[in-house]
Amino acid sequence: MPVMPPDYMADVLRIDLAHLGCSRIILLGAAEEMASGGLRTALARWGLQVLIPPEDERAWISELCEQVQGDISIPGEDVDRMRALLADGMEHGVEAIVTTNARLAEYVRACDLGVPTVVSHPRGSVVPVKNVVFDMGGVLFAWDPLAMARRVCANEDDARLLASTVFGSVEWAWQDAGAVDERTVLWTSKLRTPRRLHACVEKLVMQWHNHRVPIEGMEELIRDLKNAGFNIYLLSNAGTSFAQYESQLPARACFDGMVVSCYEHVVKPDARIYQTLLNRYGLDAKTCLFVDDTQLNVLGARRVGMRAYHFQEGANALRALLLGE
Repeated sequence: MPVMPPDYMADVLRIDLAHLGCSRIILLGAAEEMASGGLRTALARWGLQVLIPPEDERAWISELCEQVQGDISIPGEDVDRMRALLADGMEHGVEAIVTTNARLAEYVRACDLGVPTVVSHPRGSVVPVKNVVFDMGGVLFAWDPLAMARRVCANEDDARLLASTVFGSVEWAWQDAGAVDERTVLWTSKLRTPRRLHACVEKLVMQWHNHRVPIEGMEELIRDLKNAGFNIYLLSNAGTSFAQYESQLPARACFDGMVVSCYEHVVKPDARIYQTLLNRYGLDAKTCLFVDDTQLNVLGARRVGMRAYHFQEGANALRALLLGE
């Protein structure tokens, strides 16, 4: 069984809030949850700044928690009172509102404050993450087209031209979908560049993957996740040259399965490629955490029911999220 943080509710909330880019929240719930509850303590332990309403407002908020959900209309005066309460938090840089009660979330959303409202999962209802699914470029390896082009060019202007011509081309995108191979990318890229750069173009198109830099700490993290009991998968947009550099993947031996776009003829964020991974390896979407540096791909994973993490802060932040270190 994977090693997980002690409070599953806090774990899922941290994933949700990290996806939203939030670090300062207001917590609304029953009086004991706001005052000294375990959820508030767990969230604070993981580095989130947790604000709570003033003491004289907590009893009122607790009463709202006990109201029946459904067709009962929300009184306008309660919405006004909630809006005034939360407006103070907005002035203090609050980035999200977390409620431990779905009825409270209705009140918050009625305020239309322009910040996300996240409802925590009931205690005992959260399914732990068992499968970690990694993107490749930007997660396992740095994705820097200009840096790769600089390795094959004599000057900055040529490097910028090649980075745009090769990696910014429609053929490069088609390659990820398996519609063309690298020879087609090479041919069309040469058509768009001066003859003096053709040798550089060939080096870049045929050898770009030899110039990538692994993301610091990811190989060690993958090994530690595997040792902790997680299953490890790859889900990446990549062209047919993937077979040439598959062995370069950090901790390659730890991966339990891979889905690569060129072989499926579909690319992220299309829901079909996420579903292919789930179906092929018999995975429950709720037990999967997908890690990608591109927001659209993160949203694509969430649309099929996977948890998803927008990778922006490096291996240590992801390590803290999954291993609690």
